[in-house]
Amino acid sequence: GVMDRFGLLDGTTPSRPDPDARAGAAVAREVAEAGAVLLRNEHGTLPLAGGTSVAVIGPTGARPLVSGGGSAHVVPEHADSPLDALRPRAARVTYALGEDVFGRPVPASALDPGFDTEAQRVEAGRTWTYDGTLTVTDPEEWTFVLHYSGTPPLRPKVRLDGEELFPLTPGWNEYFTGGLLTHADDGLSVRRKALKVARGAHRLTITAPGGDTGQLFRLRRITAATRADDVAEAVRAARAARDVVLFAYEDAIEGQDRTTIALPGNQERLIEAVTAANPRTTVVLNTSSATSMPWLERTGAVLQMYYPGQEGAAATAALLYGDRDPGGRLTQSFPADDDHHPVAGDPRRYPGVDGTEAYAEGIHVGHRWYDAEDVRPLFPFGHGLSYTSFAYADPDARWRADGLDVAFTVRNTGRRDGVDVPQVYAGPSPDLPLDQPVRVLAGYRRLALRAGEERRVTVHVEPRALSSWDAEAHDWVLGTGVRALWIGASSRDLRLRTSVRVGG
Repeated sequence: GVMDRFGLLDGTTPSRPDPDARAGAAVAREVAEAGAVLLRNEHGTLPLAGGTSVAVIGPTGARPLVSGGGSAHVVPEHADSPLDALRPRAARVTYALGEDVFGRPVPASALDPGFDTEAQRVEAGRTWTYDGTLTVTDPEEWTFVLHYSGTPPLRPKVRLDGEELFPLTPGWNEYFTGGLLTHADDGLSVRRKALKVARGAHRLTITAPGGDTGQLFRLRRITAATRADDVAEAVRAARAARDVVLFAYEDAIEGQDRTTIALPGNQERLIEAVTAANPRTTVVLNTSSATSMPWLERTGAVLQMYYPGQEGAAATAALLYGDRDPGGRLTQSFPADDDHHPVAGDPRRYPGVDGTEAYAEGIHVGHRWYDAEDVRPLFPFGHGLSYTSFAYADPDARWRADGLDVAFTVRNTGRRDGVDVPQVYAGPSPDLPLDQPVRVLAGYRRLALRAGEERRVTVHVEPRALSSWDAEAHDWVLGTGVRALWIGASSRDLRLRTSVRVGG
């Protein structure tokens, strides 16, 4: 249908319009601003006041995380860093990396004389080799980080005590790149391997083929000591600034399931240390999905930007300083941790047993599971704060031939213009002998209201939203009878209740 609409099925290819970079950038920024979700905002942390000192912390503060990896990887026309977007807003901006994702050079003292791990250039047609020792003075976990320019078959082979640290991965995973972690600032591909290294001398062998075009590579490391240095630098920056904007990341790449919803690397420790040094810390999340937040109560604010595209820096700055009201609401429930979500504790459901996963939740997916099991999520489905406040009143629901009309009044009770997304949820039908949710999203509206403005809103609910799937009839069946309705700001912030007879 879509291909036909664009004239791609009649044997000719229509001419493409010239790209309009300015118009595209305007749409990208509008989408990034409208989709941002303000998860937490205590003690008036946001919006930030202009002209103060701000410490920016985190790798995605200086290097924009535009998109995910694999099929989600997009090369934008341009992408500014949030750090650059915030500089004109503040009287003074400092930056600290906080979380090193690309490693530091292996100290020369740990290697045989003459081996420079920072800049090994292999000429075309040649093979570079090293067979020597790596001397470790303190036993600890090292993350070895390999930067290289060769395509996957030409990746340098690095062995420590005979173990290959960066083996080639069979299948397409080898080629799924993008996001933050897979390429260094100068474009070299990156692979990582974490392992415990005992004190003493270890045999290190490296074989790097030059191939047809030559190759550049370097070997780096991340250790507990380097992480502690990064955190200490971030804490110093946080203490010296009025406000802190800490950018946290989670790098999602196609073909790689997450093993935890926790932030990767040393970020939890970083956030705990920075918030202890300065409670006026806003954590900006550049993550693909839900994230656990054991540090949540220590923050001033949390702004979920996801992967915001090429205009993400400008959008982030506009939201932090209150030019725009965060207009996004969560399209998923955020679990509190790895032990409190629908597939926790059952390997048959995730990650599966013997290559088979059991989808046993039935209709209780998403917020329906949290409601049915009475489990409290970290943030509920539909959640999202505003820089103003809203009140709902006077619900009225009427069944019509084409569905349900739910009317109510929304008032902006704050002193700022803002965006609200009131949601209508429906309870189960008494007439259906089928498994039904405790409540289900039936409809919603997105409203922009001026300070003090009041508006009467009608949300139309389609019959399909009030229907259940009957496997025996192999069809949708309308859930008739008297059904409870809730109007609220999220699936757990339900402020009005009424009821209506559906059907007949």
